[in-house]
Amino acid sequence: MEMTEHNADGTLNVAQHLIHQLARWGVKRVYGVIGDANLFLLDELGKQSELRYIACKHETNAALMASAEAKLTGWPTVCIATSGPGITSMLNGLADASCDRAPVLAITGQVERRHIGTGAVQDIDQQVLVQPLAVYSQLVSDSQSFPELLNLAMKAAINEGGVAHLSVPKEVWLLPVKGGVYPPSPSSPFPVPVPEQYQLMADVINEAERPVILAGRGIANAQQQTIALAEKIQAPIIATMPAQSFLPSDHPLFVGGLGQAGSEPASVLLSEADLCIVLGANWWPEGFVPESIPIVELDATAENIGQGQPYRGSLIGDMAGMLQLLVEMLEPKRNDAYGQEIQRKKDDWRARIQAEIDESKEHITPAQLMSELSQCVAPDAVLAVDVGDHTVWLGRIFRFQRQSLLISGNWRTLGFGLPAAIAAKLSSPERQVVCVAGDGGASYSILELATAVRYGLPLTMILVNNGTYAMESNRMQAEGLSTLGSEVMYLDYAPLARACGAESLSVTKPDELQPALERALSMNRPVLVDVKCTAPMLPHTKILRQSPVAQTEQPDRVSVFM
Repeated sequence: MEMTEHNADGTLNVAQHLIHQLARWGVKRVYGVIGDANLFLLDELGKQSELRYIACKHETNAALMASAEAKLTGWPTVCIATSGPGITSMLNGLADASCDRAPVLAITGQVERRHIGTGAVQDIDQQVLVQPLAVYSQLVSDSQSFPELLNLAMKAAINEGGVAHLSVPKEVWLLPVKGGVYPPSPSSPFPVPVPEQYQLMADVINEAERPVILAGRGIANAQQQTIALAEKIQAPIIATMPAQSFLPSDHPLFVGGLGQAGSEPASVLLSEADLCIVLGANWWPEGFVPESIPIVELDATAENIGQGQPYRGSLIGDMAGMLQLLVEMLEPKRNDAYGQEIQRKKDDWRARIQAEIDESKEHITPAQLMSELSQCVAPDAVLAVDVGDHTVWLGRIFRFQRQSLLISGNWRTLGFGLPAAIAAKLSSPERQVVCVAGDGGASYSILELATAVRYGLPLTMILVNNGTYAMESNRMQAEGLSTLGSEVMYLDYAPLARACGAESLSVTKPDELQPALERALSMNRPVLVDVKCTAPMLPHTKILRQSPVAQTEQPDRVSVFM
């Protein structure tokens, strides 16, 4: 590996030190957009091979790529931008990382130190700008403090989970740095619950007659232990959307997702339960959960405990280890009638879903598309899903195997899908990567297809093209409102994709769908599949979960796809 060259006096400048330090920490690539205040950094990136620089079309997309890679790998990622408009354009992507607690280090150029605070061109207080999103943000006013500030930023991103940020004035990039690099920053060890906490948790679970498990992204490394818990206490498992791929969809106790993108059995069984065991989740969607139910929670992070509603007990620590000990303490539950009830509800739901899939023979419905996609996609693929009604249909229809799912969870920004797919293919080149995006979200980032082409990234983009912001349009229709602003102007995406250097296929009829998907997935290059789709109204479509009066009396809880 080519190493960063030292200056004549044996020192590194700030740009060189940054590259050397990031490589030492195991960072593989940097996502960014060129700008006046990061030119000296780009010059150094161009002279070395320790880090790969990914030139993006827009700063938002650079930050979304960093966020998606961090979600997929669990390791900190890096994005860069210039001062003023650069960092401002990056904020939307950083908000995605912040809300989903993805460790991202953002490095932004800043105007020269003598111009900071003077109102010069592109001068803005960057620390104030990112304050709502960052767990750490500092201005590098002296090159000799840069190693320490960089180390503190990386530790904050890892240990607190979120965005850490450094502003580097443009002339500071060239100034010398003394001293070596820091070793890889270890994450903080998990707290260890005391025996009394385990016993309290076990007592509460043993008392329950109809317990239900709500599993979230926090079970990523505790999948077998989650199944063991469910089987020992005969508890149906409900999964948040990111967790659905962690659980076998054909397991007798798996009953689907929760919320509008979930299953009816999940909501019904939860409403009839006498205990909800929450594992690494904070998705508690109003309107789909009981107003009052006893809850116990297990999570790696204390801040996640109690976000839904009051709880009777909690354990904070390593999920796999906690579940293994807890399962050993629990009394087994056997209730044949309850097991038969769970299976009957699942069978009824599958019949309803199949009816939705078979609804139309003339037009492609989103249910048909998600069903075909479920059958065509590789079992270990990465699905990068944009925001829109297709997200709900995917959660409702798609039968996950071992696929990884990337979504904009809490922030829910349009345009997430394609940048996330690019990051997934860069970080996991051996895996099939599929982006699913609506025509509304695709317009935010579709030019990044050229980025995929530039870096030779074979990925498939499924465009759910229904000519509307369907979720918003359906909600407006359900409330009798004007649908002003919900139309998406027609674009012929096939030539647009080809202009970016990608292949493209257009699908308008149901019998064309499977062959087109199979062909696209077999191509060894970026390809867009433009699917002309209907926009049926989803069940439970409404704008407000409560009346405005009720909302005044009891504010909405925050709902997140976590």
